[in-house]
Amino acid sequence: MTAVAHPHEVLLQQVREEFAAILTQSSQGIYIYLDDSHWICNDRLATLLGYTSAEELRKGSSRSSFLEAVIVTDSHQAVVDAYRKVVDAKAASSITVIWKKKGGGTLKTQTIFAPLSFRGTVLALHFITPSE
Repeated sequence: MTAVAHPHEVLLQQVREEFAAILTQSSQGIYIYLDDSHWICNDRLATLLGYTSAEELRKGSSRSSFLEAVIVTDSHQAVVDAYRKVVDAKAASSITVIWKKKGGGTLKTQTIFAPLSFRGTVLALHFITPSE
């Protein structure tokens, strides 16, 4: 019997294929978020956070929510508020976010949150640049 993929997994695979050039060629870290169980990121974000690949980051954060796994607690509310603005108002914003690095430490960034509509579903598209 063949396992049927969750509809969100199918959608994210389609997003990954459609935006492959951006995900692989951008110098910025990128993640596309649907919900805590369904998000993708590029290898650049993973390496900024001390992981060897996006796959390692996904596996390393699978036991907790996205926020708990990779965002410092002090940044949680700002991230949630920016996400709500994307989903509810379809408006982009840019905020400072402090990320947790693998093995300890943090990374301060400027993070752009932008709405992305793909096949009738609104996703949050994020571009991450380390602060100077």
